[in-house]
Amino acid sequence: MFGKFVPYAIMAVVSSIALWREAPYATILFIAFMASWYTIRMCLTDSQPLEVTQETGRSRERALAFVVGIGMVVVPLLALATPLLDFAAYPALPAQYIFGGVVWIAGSFVFYCSHRDLGAFWSAHLELRKGHALVTCGIYSHMRHPMYSAIFLITLAQALLLTNWIAGLIGLVLFALLYALRVGKEEQMMADQFGSEWDAYASRTPRLVPRLSAT
Repeated sequence: MFGKFVPYAIMAVVSSIALWREAPYATILFIAFMASWYTIRMCLTDSQPLEVTQETGRSRERALAFVVGIGMVVVPLLALATPLLDFAAYPALPAQYIFGGVVWIAGSFVFYCSHRDLGAFWSAHLELRKGHALVTCGIYSHMRHPMYSAIFLITLAQALLLTNWIAGLIGLVLFALLYALRVGKEEQMMADQFGSEWDAYASRTPRLVPRLSAT
């Protein structure tokens, strides 16, 4: 149980070191947003998830998730807590921080709605769970993959808030790689499982960006 709170302790330590190193206050804001992202996932993920009945590409999926975690968590914290990536730092305009904060809030909202509406069927990997149903309500009535949309927004905010060419952009680049390698396989898995129900849903619902008006 206490292991869930270790990331908070790590983020608190990194925040203190970043302040000591006179990092821009926006980087501290980034850590606060990171804590909110972790809190949403921790609170809305079932501690006793449904049994996995089907899994696709187990080794590949775990490798991709590990690499994205490096880009979204490890490298940013390393950049804030150590001088290793200081050579890639650059000055930013205040508007960049404001826009980054707005984008992160939008991403966090979509992230929350995605977890809330998907419920016990959520998985970090390409998995189907016992009694798996096709979720088409809530935010899933507007986008087929709102979780991906949310993380694209969050990694874009990372690029804006962390004024470092490496630590800022690496999360967005690596997540885009995961998305490109995964989304086709995920949709094929859903089509195989739900057949015409998935086909009808996919034909009326965009992948990542909701339609501005009904067609």
